Amino acid sequence: MRTTGPGQAALLLLDVVDILNEMQIPYAVIGAFAVSYHGTPRATNDADAAIWLRESGRSQSELENCLTKARHLFRVRTGDVDGPIAALITIEDAHHNRMDLLLGIRGLAQDAITRTQTTSLYESPLNIISAEDLIAMKLFAGGVQDMEDVRGVIEVSRNNIDFVLTKTLCKKYGTECERRLNELLDGRSD
Repeated sequence: MRTTGPGQAALLLLDVVDILNEMQIPYAVIGAFAVSYHGTPRATNDADAAIWLRESGRSQSELENCLTKARHLFRVRTGDVDGPIAALITIEDAHHNRMDLLLGIRGLAQDAITRTQTTSLYESPLNIISAEDLIAMKLFAGGVQDMEDVRGVIEVSRNNIDFVLTKTLCKKYGTECERRLNELLDGRSD
């Protein structure tokens, strides 16, 4: 394990990514780390990643076994039938660094994994969700911080964002997500 104390969620993320890579489970970093990559840096106490477990041909129990072998503490929560997430694996180390693996995000395009961007963190490769997919996810969530995150991403990355694709992705999340995007692009705020 890379972590040596609290406040090192990025290092825990890298440890978990090593496991995902070894198991050949596609993933994309989402949440505050992705917002910092595409937009305005912001502090966070945890890391988040979406994983494509079914597409990897691996099972959740195989992943859990690998996490156990690596001595990661974790808990699994199953989402509600109508909820936005099918399941969530929360991983925490002895220093209370935390990471969430999200499985089956409702509305997330299946091909989002093909749009990830690879960067490096502490000289380790890391797959980050595309700005377009991140914007759609955040608009779907619709919280105050989510809306601020989207504003920051649009402000910083506007020239690199495919807004036609973003609108298409928002449609998958529903009319409220589309409305929020249109309001932001028209210069109005929620």
